[in-house]
Amino acid sequence: MLVEHYQNPGCQGVLEGADVAMPGGSPECGGSVVIYLQADNEEGRIQGLSFTGQGDIISQGATNMILEQVMKHGLTMDEVLALDYDAFVDRVGREAVGSRTRNATLGLSTLKSAVRKFQKDRLHADPAA
Repeated sequence: MLVEHYQNPGCQGVLEGADVAMPGGSPECGGSVVIYLQADNEEGRIQGLSFTGQGDIISQGATNMILEQVMKHGLTMDEVLALDYDAFVDRVGREAVGSRTRNATLGLSTLKSAVRKFQKDRLHADPAA
């Protein structure tokens, strides 16, 4: 499954009009991503997600997997923040990931950072929100 997501990433590319472009990376794995997030400001839902990056099959394939999961299930920002890292590694395939859990969770942790940045920026722009 990781190889398929790595070779055919449906969420790869720059998302024009994104509200947040959040870089993330891990020196341990040498991978890096930028998550682009576009939000529905009214309902706290995510309208669009994409990523650019470089790295191994695990980091890039798992990043695509989590973005597709969020979009397919129409998760809210709060639901994204509640996603469990261990459960995601299980979904990716613990046997495939081995000791490289940071590679597998690079996209998820960067996505959570993007959501937090959006929420923080929105709060500063509109304290009543």
